[in-house]
Amino acid sequence: MTRITHALSKKATAAFAITVIPATCLAYTNSSAHADAPNAGDKYVALGDSYAATGTVSKRTPNASFACVQDQDNYPHQLANKLGLNLDDASCSWALTYQYDQPQNHALPGTAPTPQKEHLTQDTKLITISLGGNDAGLADVFAQCAPHIHTPGLPDCKDTAEPTATAQINNPDPQGRTLHQRLVDIANDARQRSPHAKIVFTGYYTAAMKDYRCIDDGFLSDNDRAFLEQYVANINKVIKSAAEEANVTYVAPPNQPDGWCSPPNERNSSYFGIPEGSLIAHPTPKGQQRMADSIANQI
Repeated sequence: MTRITHALSKKATAAFAITVIPATCLAYTNSSAHADAPNAGDKYVALGDSYAATGTVSKRTPNASFACVQDQDNYPHQLANKLGLNLDDASCSWALTYQYDQPQNHALPGTAPTPQKEHLTQDTKLITISLGGNDAGLADVFAQCAPHIHTPGLPDCKDTAEPTATAQINNPDPQGRTLHQRLVDIANDARQRSPHAKIVFTGYYTAAMKDYRCIDDGFLSDNDRAFLEQYVANINKVIKSAAEEANVTYVAPPNQPDGWCSPPNERNSSYFGIPEGSLIAHPTPKGQQRMADSIANQI
């Protein structure tokens, strides 16, 4: 039975080639999953999209590209501060897996003119990778479902969003590689560039949940909430399976059972970004802190 966690009247407050690693290069004497934990002062490189880059949107990282929407309290910064690491934050909103290998020219031309892989060096000791959501259509799906949050009586967004999302998760790209394989290729190339690094893939926070309804859900139907819950779970399954195949660490986000219906200022993600000051439909600063804590506990 649907649980109502917040009354609706209560204010609660973002091509194409990755280096393919030959099979002969896939045997390594030291597994990234079992690499030594980084020590204070070690170099840490954060790769990823907006789920790594953003936090409090008013706390922009100095000298970072404005279009990347990179914030000082994202999980890479909080993790680096927690462990005393020397952070090189390459995360950028709207990044696809292709931005590991290629400059990013969206949402604006020249958003990130350096491929994310260029930040990896021989002395890197920790690499976090938060990529795959945009490949899987995360921004497109939420754009399709957003009108259903704000406007009552619309047909389910699931009917149009699900087929496209499923294809983006599972179908091969023009080079014949699925999202799973592109992530494996990224892990293998990162291992070659930084052979002493602990490599960590992270998953994506849940959003709407089928058994909960709150103001952030707006007018989403039960079917749409169930679809969004399963959709994010499917993305995380692909990331986890790629991490397992590449023999690197996967850190699941510390999801809350009610998703963005958890109490404001305590939830990990939010649709409206209010009152937390986060980007719409993204992790909150608290969620970024918890992601940093989860990574620290598993490395």
